[in-house]
Amino acid sequence: MVKRFCQACALMALFMLVPVTGLAQFVRTSYFMDGAQYRLQLNPALAPERGYVNLPGIGQVNASYYSNTLGLDDAIDVIKNAEDADYFTSNKFYDKLKDMNRMTLNAGTDLIGVGFWHGKEFMSVNVSVKADGNLRAPLEMFTFMRDMKGVNANDYGNYNRSIKDGELSLNTYAEVGFSYTRIINEHVTLGGRVKGLLGLGNMNLKLHQVDVQTNLVGLDPHLDWTTADPLTLARAEGTASVDVVAELESSMHGLNYIVNNKGYIDDIEFKAGKMGVSGFGAGLDFGIEYNVTKDISLSAAINDLGFIKWSKGNTIIAHANTDDLDYDSDNPGDMERFADVIATGKLLNWDMLRLNIDQQGAKARTTNLTSTLALGAEYRLVNDKLHLGMLYTNRFVKSNNQSELTLAVNYSPRSLLDFAVSYSPIMCGGQSFGLAMKLGPLFVGTDYMYLSNGTKCCNALVGISVPLSSRSAE
Repeated sequence: MVKRFCQACALMALFMLVPVTGLAQFVRTSYFMDGAQYRLQLNPALAPERGYVNLPGIGQVNASYYSNTLGLDDAIDVIKNAEDADYFTSNKFYDKLKDMNRMTLNAGTDLIGVGFWHGKEFMSVNVSVKADGNLRAPLEMFTFMRDMKGVNANDYGNYNRSIKDGELSLNTYAEVGFSYTRIINEHVTLGGRVKGLLGLGNMNLKLHQVDVQTNLVGLDPHLDWTTADPLTLARAEGTASVDVVAELESSMHGLNYIVNNKGYIDDIEFKAGKMGVSGFGAGLDFGIEYNVTKDISLSAAINDLGFIKWSKGNTIIAHANTDDLDYDSDNPGDMERFADVIATGKLLNWDMLRLNIDQQGAKARTTNLTSTLALGAEYRLVNDKLHLGMLYTNRFVKSNNQSELTLAVNYSPRSLLDFAVSYSPIMCGGQSFGLAMKLGPLFVGTDYMYLSNGTKCCNALVGISVPLSSRSAE
């Protein structure tokens, strides 16, 4: 598990380096754990029982992966985007796919985190770094790659494959936050967080439409274009064309796009030493907890209302220009050039996209944070040692809201000892459960246990913090 999960996290970082926002870094299972400060991430009104100091770099480290179709192993194959990839030729892989296939990877860590009680007020400060990557890949993308590999029989005398609505995005930023929680009375507690955001990098590639058409005769219906030799291609007679509508917006210090002698992007060069702030923004979180009775409470929060504005000087805009992607067998070498464009195991094919940088099109741009709504209900019993909770969350991801219902049981036999188990039936189709433990300064938690390489949802949060005085001691 650890090896595969670390591979996914490393590949998440590679989104910043190679041709490639998402879910917030929280663990739902911690929401009803009074001793866990991480529940503040979902609701700033839910202050922990004790103050804390997060140890730099290990106060909070988290990563997660979500997909509606693909297991973690399959996702790693897709993200590698290797030239010689053949995972998509497997019927076992292909049969898992839906009309639209989505993946989200994210990772984050606290550089600094401090929280403390002062009477009925709880205040905290954090400095964090977060990265989110999202991929939308329509079924036609994989079908086309199988066609070009010869898996399917194709009539190249009248071949027409259309791919629509693919998207690849990355957002990485640093957050400097201040949260304030106030106990109004025995029934109501309010909380809020103000966040200053330093944009480190943002990339969004939209593939609106790709059309590949051929009117060719003399070719084997199962031709593998990736291995076809010049003599085989010379037998083809007729025409072919590729038409692409796509656009790229990118704002990132240290990221250089390599342009070939034909004028389009064919590689990316990333220099970590030149990475810096490319934009600024702000965000807000609001939360409330209402104690209906001594043992029953309701809570609600809305998080990540905000934006980042990326500077014009760090922004690159590029558009597809496929004027030269028409081919005729009467022109020597055209069929080989056509094969070079379409014959690849890469989901992201720069040769086909033909992205030309618009030298005059750079402009300041604004991206919004992805907000989360949280609604909770809790019942406390056994002298407040046993908590039963129900949490609904909705993540307003563009064109794909992600809802989850989490049922949790939390047991806290001692002030510095918390255990929780949860079950979340929606995003993983009821095939996973969560666990969390807080043992003194150590917290380990997950909403979706890693069960196998085919797991479609998995996440983990690990943190070590120094406990400070509790509310009762104030």
